[in-house]
Amino acid sequence: MVVFWDIDGTLLTTGRAGIFAWQEALGEVAGVEANLWSFDTAGHPDFGIARRLLREVAGFADPDSALVRRLVERYEDRLPAALNRRAGRVLPNVREILEELARDPGACSMLLTGNTRRGAETKLRHYGRDGYLKDGGFSDGDADRSASARTARRLVQTADRVFVVGDTPHDIRCAAAIDAQAVAVATGGYEASVLAAAGAWRVFTELPPASEFVALLQAREVPADA
Repeated sequence: MVVFWDIDGTLLTTGRAGIFAWQEALGEVAGVEANLWSFDTAGHPDFGIARRLLREVAGFADPDSALVRRLVERYEDRLPAALNRRAGRVLPNVREILEELARDPGACSMLLTGNTRRGAETKLRHYGRDGYLKDGGFSDGDADRSASARTARRLVQTADRVFVVGDTPHDIRCAAAIDAQAVAVATGGYEASVLAAAGAWRVFTELPPASEFVALLQAREVPADA
């Protein structure tokens, strides 16, 4: 059994601290000072965010790949300090679920996130979850999240049961791209009804206690949807 995890809004919340890093990076790379708090980042890959910022905020009609990568790298540089500027936290029951899955020899937790690998490592380390999730699918270049999902799925080709846990319709589409079951949690920016309409297999208002959640994945029992 493989469980692919989204990060922001699913495992933890940074209080959107990354916006500080994007604002500072955009100022350095494009010379544009902008308030990005209303800019939609939920579920979008970091390289896609960077390209959209250069187009929609900085005014580049067709930013080249080198410029996009430079913006992402400066964002990654700024992210550790930015995380200290907001009161983020690990979301309910996440610690216990990751620990229980880690004890199960038949289970493997991996990442499937719009963060770059470096950005993901920074966030997980900041919130003390870096020992549980090492590999998976990340934002890399112009690949969309479904392509990242397929890359991650190839890492675990022999898995008999595959799940994607996330908080946005983007995560649900990632699950569909790799024939996985989508478990959606409404702890990010989307309501449970929206996630259900997007086709999630199960939807929760927050992740349930570890024993219930792992039992659901192992098909020992199915708790009522929250």
